[in-house]
Formats: sequence, structure tokens, C-alpha cells
Amino acid sequence: MKLKLIFAAAVFQILAVIAMLAYAYAPIYFGKEILLQTTLHDPRDMFRGDYVRLSYGFAGVYELDKRDSNLSKRQQLHGSKIYAILKQDKDGKYKFDKYSFERPSGGTFLAGRVDYNTANFGIEAFFMPPKSAKQMERDMMEFNATAVISVMDNGKARIKDIVIEKPKVGESSKR
Repeated sequence: MKLKLIFAAAVFQILAVIAMLAYAYAPIYFGKEILLQTTLHDPRDMFRGDYVRLSYGFAGVYELDKRDSNLSKRQQLHGSKIYAILKQDKDGKYKFDKYSFERPSGGTFLAGRVDYNTANFGIEAFFMPPKSAKQMERDMMEFNATAVISVMDNGKARIKDIVIEKPKVGESSKR
């Protein structure tokens, strides 16, 4: 009896880890692939290692109405779900359209959480091997970059890759 209980507990723990991994990687396999223009924010963290910290022009910049600086209102929103609704432009890349506190019924959107004055969508950091992260940092300082992101229907997103847009001969590097 005791052996069966220990075995069941071990199997449960293994299945829990597998379920967490499946949930984390689901957007890569089942999501819609989109392209978002991105810029370098901060390349390294002393405690977490080398990664590329990204900024999209909307993630991490959520602000309440600037006329309302009531801190208690911000505290009430802390931890709330927020959605960044995206629109596709003529070159195929997606751009931020607007925020919503209610889940959109259709279209492409990212689901995130409010953290006082910021909105985090889980696509702000892309971990890489140390040498690759340093090279990516140098390239992103000189050239434009696009993040390849997989987004599921529920707004959960994951970065698949970062593509550096090196200009053709005769073009300028940063736009």
C-alpha cells in the first residue's frame, strides 16, 4: 500500500512537470506566427544569465490616463489581465492598436498582466547562449530587428526567434 502511494506521488509529480512544459511551449506548436518590430532594451542580467531584453513600443509602457495619478486606482489594477490588440500593416508585420481589459472576441491580441504602470506579456526576454546574446546585442544596436512570435487564440505568446534586418548595399542601417 505504501509503495503504491509513493509510486502514485512520483507519477503525479512527473505529469505535473510535463503539463507545465506543455503549457509553456503550446504557443510555439499551436500558435499563429506573427512578426513584431522590436528594439533592444537590456541585454544581460547578473543573476539569470545572458538573454536579449526586448521592447515593442507597447509592452512595459502601459500608462493610466495621465490626468489621473491616483495611486489607489493603479493598485486596484495591479495583477489584472490586460490585452494588447494588434493590427497587421501592409508589410505583414503587426503593430499595437490599443489596450483592452476585456478579452477581444476575435483578431490577434496578446494577453498580459498589469504591474502598476507596466503591462507584461511574457515576450519581453529571449534567452540565448552567452556568445549569441552578445552578438545579438551588437547587431540590434546597429540594425532593425523583428521578433517572430507565436500567439495562440487565447493571447498567450512565446518568442520563436529574432531576425536582424541587415540592409542591402546602399541602404542606411537604422530607420
